[in-house]
Amino acid sequence: MKTPSVKSNIKKQTLIFNLAFAIFFFGMTSFAIAQEDTIRNILERFAADYKNDPMFTSNHSFGVEVDKEMWQVEAFAATDKNVSEIRIAKGSPVKPTFYYVTNIRTLRQLDKGEINSLTAGVKAFSTDYAPFDIEVMDGFEPNQQFVGEVLGFTFHFWTKGMPEMVPFGPHFTRGTHGAQASIFYYDTGLRTGYGYLHPGQHANEHPLSKTNPFSSMIILIKGKVTARLNDIDYEIEAGNAFFIPPGMTHEVLNPNDEPAEFILLMFGEGA
Repeated sequence: MKTPSVKSNIKKQTLIFNLAFAIFFFGMTSFAIAQEDTIRNILERFAADYKNDPMFTSNHSFGVEVDKEMWQVEAFAATDKNVSEIRIAKGSPVKPTFYYVTNIRTLRQLDKGEINSLTAGVKAFSTDYAPFDIEVMDGFEPNQQFVGEVLGFTFHFWTKGMPEMVPFGPHFTRGTHGAQASIFYYDTGLRTGYGYLHPGQHANEHPLSKTNPFSSMIILIKGKVTARLNDIDYEIEAGNAFFIPPGMTHEVLNPNDEPAEFILLMFGEGA
């Protein structure tokens, strides 16, 4: 039997290595293309839905950074002469503007309606992590109305369907301020959401969370809580709502064995 030469073995090993590298390279390339197509397709689905949104009345230019990769979106509202148009392209916006920061997993959750954009972006403090955040590019100078306007736009662009519905309940929440919360809607002077307290949870225990410069109303819809207002405890049962004036310290505790659920309204100047 003829024994293969060393030279022949080297050639075979080289061929195998090259083949393996080619499979890996083209596999990774295909994955990258598929990933890109998925991001583009998701953005295009949101854009197609937003084109028919009655709140689409002004132009917007913004970015969407998904896993460190930037996409630009230009939305042109309908006029007497032109229909609405939304353009999506890979790359950074040409002019400084705001942009969303997220990842493909969260983007897919938004696409499927498993979480809404405002809930994905909720955080107690600016230094907290959120899987869907808003940043501004260097050179972009937002006006005083920017926060309210961009949060309202965020809801409408990233919420599909008519009417625009927000599912809520324990499974649609994220942790913030010591409680679980999902956001309904934000606008200038208005914040609304759903809250859930597991047994033992203590909302607004952190000193920086205890007061707001605007009014709040908590509507308890299930269970019982202890409302600690200006360090005085009040027992509140479902079926009751209580008002919190601006500047009043407020904590909400659930020392009971059953969970508690509530609707939160925050309103007035600064909300």
